[in-house]
Amino acid sequence: MNDQINIKMTLSYDGTAYSGFQSQLNLHTIEDEIKHALKKITGEKISPICAGRTDAGVHAEGQVVNFIYKWNGMKEKNWLKAVNSLLPDDIRVLKCEFVDPGFHARRSAIYREYWYTIINAQTVSALEKRYVLLHPFFRLDTSLMNEYGKVLIGENDFTSFCSTRDSNKSKVRYMHSINVERENDRITIKIIANAFLHNMVRAIVGTMLLLHKTNGGVEEMRKIMLAKDRKKAGPTAGPSGLVMKKVHYDESVLKREW
Repeated sequence: MNDQINIKMTLSYDGTAYSGFQSQLNLHTIEDEIKHALKKITGEKISPICAGRTDAGVHAEGQVVNFIYKWNGMKEKNWLKAVNSLLPDDIRVLKCEFVDPGFHARRSAIYREYWYTIINAQTVSALEKRYVLLHPFFRLDTSLMNEYGKVLIGENDFTSFCSTRDSNKSKVRYMHSINVERENDRITIKIIANAFLHNMVRAIVGTMLLLHKTNGGVEEMRKIMLAKDRKKAGPTAGPSGLVMKKVHYDESVLKREW
């Protein structure tokens, strides 16, 4: 047994009450709550590495964090129970695993998967309001939205679809897939890419909705992408409909026997 272990945790959270994942001065964040719980358990300041920094109001079903800590005899299930006992109810650890020392929640990720949910109706259930975008204006054509999405597939510069405050030097990302699906009044936009820029998914959704509203053709989406200008794209859709669904990893960098 090594004297240190690499602990991977899969998290779900309702992001409504938080100013995003990343710790920020004088703001309430997901990371702060996790750090507080870990310090209560270990007596030490631990800064977990996350797979992706979700924005204010954005939710997660499969956020991943990891951190290195000395072996103290606690088993995976005990870490799970201990951390959950100290977190607020709107943040839950779903799974805790001891993984290979080389595993890194961000750098080891192959793809991130986000889902954006729209209720295309006149109203929405009070039980769902915090987790969807209500679009009561006209019936959305998912076939057209899928055509918009196809333009973005592959390796592209997504400057037009990210916040002007994004600090990444390169705005090039690889878009694996975009699928828009309808089930009755529920529309789910499923987006998978190697990584995302600040507000990228929400800007893509907002642009799709604007083009749809103005009867913009597929070629308009292409022009917007090639312009590399945020002002050419549509508005940033609200955060409530966005969920970090899953982080995809190569299984060979995960499980290790302890």
